[in-house]
Amino acid sequence: MAKPNPLLDYLLDPGNRDERSSRFTNPNRLHFNYLGVYGSWGDVAGIIAEPMCSSLAWFPDANVAFLDPTTPVWDALRLSALGSPIGSTVISGVAEYEMKEWLNDPYRNKERAADIKAAMVGETWIRKFRIAPSHTLNKALYGYTHLLGFRRSLARQLSDGTTLVDTDASDKSRTMNEIRNRFGPRAQGLAKKGRTEDETKGVINIDDEMHCLMAILYALMNSRPTVILTADVDYLEIFYKGQWFLDAHYRAWLAAKMVKAGEYGEPVKDLQETDGHFQGPLTLYRRHTLHLQEVLPLRAQAVTVTLIYVAPDGRLHIMSFPFELPMLEMIEMRSKTDGRCTDLFGEANIHVDLGPLKRGLDGLYLGIGRDVVYPFTTNEVHSSFARLDLQHSVSCFERFSA
Repeated sequence: MAKPNPLLDYLLDPGNRDERSSRFTNPNRLHFNYLGVYGSWGDVAGIIAEPMCSSLAWFPDANVAFLDPTTPVWDALRLSALGSPIGSTVISGVAEYEMKEWLNDPYRNKERAADIKAAMVGETWIRKFRIAPSHTLNKALYGYTHLLGFRRSLARQLSDGTTLVDTDASDKSRTMNEIRNRFGPRAQGLAKKGRTEDETKGVINIDDEMHCLMAILYALMNSRPTVILTADVDYLEIFYKGQWFLDAHYRAWLAAKMVKAGEYGEPVKDLQETDGHFQGPLTLYRRHTLHLQEVLPLRAQAVTVTLIYVAPDGRLHIMSFPFELPMLEMIEMRSKTDGRCTDLFGEANIHVDLGPLKRGLDGLYLGIGRDVVYPFTTNEVHSSFARLDLQHSVSCFERFSA
């Protein structure tokens, strides 16, 4: 029997599904989709071989390279690239790093390792994808990676022996219960894995978060539908949280322009007590719809990113989201501002989902204020998190609602 998955339970609840667009002719605009079907790696290979999939970019996680049952997938990837000037398969810098030792000295599937290495070197059916340190998206890539990976830190031991949820780190049962009670059952899985990694390796690995984000950036930068392939269940949570953040921040970036242009009228109030999320008051504007469809441009080209997770119980879990190309401008803005969605209000940021602050409000609002931020540096990349974004990172209720 398969282990229960709180995320899948959450998605199967109709009350937690995205509202389809009623404002635009395409009802699936910015609409998250999930499908669970019986299947295997052989069925994935069959999907790859379909003529309608010939233009897709396939983004395998490193674990797909090592597993014996994925042989038909690699055969299909190689065959589907015949005659293609851009290949079929994309290997991120993260996946290449994780595959490096195996590619140079394979302990299993030696022929497959040789084929992959030759294709990467010759740029035949495989292409490499990197984000250069000087690229305008690099800082935001690191920022989002750490934001998505923050959940893995909830149960780790701090210098004083406690955790981020104010429990004794040695009391693991109480810690996990506190995480569940405070943030919901979905928050436990990655927190437990992060604690284990910290105890055994002294570091928490967030490579999966970066690989997932790189697949999304590749799709947007190349206007090419992309499919992430994985045998790691963590990707379900990472992809779902990642698409929610990019969608929410995209709508915030768009809403900021409308606020600046006066389309939301005058602010209705200043929220003085913000539970430490903002420096000073939060200026509130009433917003008109549950999912802020009014901020979306009339037309925007979209590119779909799909995640296929092949589970041990013989099921395929398929998630997809149509990312709109103007999201790249929003991501560049977050690089430029060290993690804000706008530069239209000085050092203040805009948030369209006020998280725990919306509980005491009498309707739908968006807010503008100076975030309380936590700076970080990774590989000489300096950026910061907004405290409210960290709250959304660990929350299990990704809605825009009041």
